Amino acid sequence: MRIFALIALASCGVLGLSFSADAQTGTSPVAPTRTLSVPKQSTPQLLAPPQLEPVPAAPTPARETRSDPLPTVVVPQPVEMVEPHPMRDYAPVVQEAAPGPPSASLAPHAFSTPDRLLDWMSNYRKHPRPSLVPAAVHAMFEFGLFSEEEKQWFCIGFIAGVLGNNPKDGPKLIAQMFPMPDKEQAVIIRAIAYSGRPDWRELLEKNSSRMPLRRPLIDDFLNGKRPILMQLPLDTGGSPGIYALWGYYVATGQHQPVLRIMDALRWSKNKSDSGFSWRKIFSGWGNDPSAVEKITTGGTAKWTLASYAERDRELLALYRAEQASQPEEIAKPLEDVIEAAEAFESEKIRKDQFGAIEDAQRQKMTSDVTGTTKGVTAGSIAIATGCVAATALGQAQIAIPCVIGGALYTGAAKLAH
Repeated sequence: MRIFALIALASCGVLGLSFSADAQTGTSPVAPTRTLSVPKQSTPQLLAPPQLEPVPAAPTPARETRSDPLPTVVVPQPVEMVEPHPMRDYAPVVQEAAPGPPSASLAPHAFSTPDRLLDWMSNYRKHPRPSLVPAAVHAMFEFGLFSEEEKQWFCIGFIAGVLGNNPKDGPKLIAQMFPMPDKEQAVIIRAIAYSGRPDWRELLEKNSSRMPLRRPLIDDFLNGKRPILMQLPLDTGGSPGIYALWGYYVATGQHQPVLRIMDALRWSKNKSDSGFSWRKIFSGWGNDPSAVEKITTGGTAKWTLASYAERDRELLALYRAEQASQPEEIAKPLEDVIEAAEAFESEKIRKDQFGAIEDAQRQKMTSDVTGTTKGVTAGSIAIATGCVAATALGQAQIAIPCVIGGALYTGAAKLAH
């Protein structure tokens, strides 16, 4: 029995060996499920690195896809930047096409206040910018410079000087001074006529359609019924002419207007006169109703000649050169002007001339021959007072003493009472 048991165990071992051999050769359909599970576990471990290798390659197409949209994003940007260019190109066209008044923003600091405007005018000759003059003209109107006689006439002379000194740009500058109210259009009309341009008549006629209500004034100049600047009479109502002549000089630096102002010195009070020598001006109040106007004009001329020379030293050379060739009635007061300007003492001349005007006023009011009233005398003297008393307000630093008198008419009228 033992022998049979041993034989059975041996046979079972042989069978087990045969089954294992078959499993290795894959002939058994059942065993492969057990034996194949082991190599499949090792196989993913060996293939894992190759699967990781494409991963760095994956960003490469990703970069390509990112780089591709970049041009598409950049391309619209130039398109958006190009759109404003037509607007920038159109802006100058609007400015050129607009014949109206140029904006004062061209020179905001120069035209922001009346004092700045006047200071810009007084320094215009050193830094001429004719293109800004039309804007300055509108600023003159807005600041009310055309509403006061001495300031208005100074502005007229200044504008006339600019037009006379710019023969090519003059017509364009005139067109840009419009629109202008009917009343103040007289400033432009006189400026054209006073410019000294050979074509001033043509310019008046050309611009007459812009000023239909001022046709009578235009015709007066065209027909010779009104004098031009250098022909303005100084003996009757001459102070406005003094202001206009100074305006022309400030804009141009020409000496002819200054020489014309010197002619009025014959009616001023001399430093050596203990009392005003009225006889050298007229033989009697009744025979010369314009006596007060002469004294006013002479005093205005003398004080402004000295005051301007304090700020413009080139005028002193002109005064000295002219003194030798002038008649005594002009050379003597001109000597006073030179002495005062050299010592910066124009204030003394102002006080002296103001006293002479007051004396003339008193004599005029007490005259029974002319019958002139106190109110009329106060009005006639107010022009000179506004000019000569300008430095009393502490504004002598501005090189336009005749123009900054401003609002002094009331003060002058009070002096008459």
